[in-house]
Amino acid sequence: MAWSKCAIEIGDTGANDAMAAQLASVGVVKDKSASIESNEGDALEMKGTGGETVAKETQEGGQTLKFRVVEPADALYTRLGIAAVNGEELDVQSHVVDKEMSVKVTPKNVGAKGIKAPKCSVSVLPGWSEEDGHYIDFSMDILHGAQTDGENKPYWYKKFNGKGVEKDTVNGGYKEKAD
Repeated sequence: MAWSKCAIEIGDTGANDAMAAQLASVGVVKDKSASIESNEGDALEMKGTGGETVAKETQEGGQTLKFRVVEPADALYTRLGIAAVNGEELDVQSHVVDKEMSVKVTPKNVGAKGIKAPKCSVSVLPGWSEEDGHYIDFSMDILHGAQTDGENKPYWYKKFNGKGVEKDTVNGGYKEKAD
């Protein structure tokens, strides 16, 4: 099963919308905050006289990965391009991530299906609460891009058999187990 603990890793989308060459853990993801939600596409509908539907077409929807990172490291802010380290302080310059990023979600259970999405738009909402301390809420919309599979067909994301997760001692949180 692909439930429970997971590793979420991000990196800059590569050339031609390729999966990031290097991924790094986002840090500690709040328990039960991660989900991938699908949404329906717009529906086009033509009505004839008397209100009868004579034609209907549904556009492709999308998927959004949402999660909360608690006590995010300064390196996450700089990786997102929204802040710079200034001595002992972090100068937050924006809440807008102006680049596309790749994301990989690996479940802790070996063999469970994970997801790799090479091209995502990223929205972040940094905040603070008594319950969570400092946090960043992520919303990553999976985008169509130029990426293609082995048969040169475009795809949004790939599902893969996970290897399980292990502690990420550099970035915090978890990362996919090494071979």
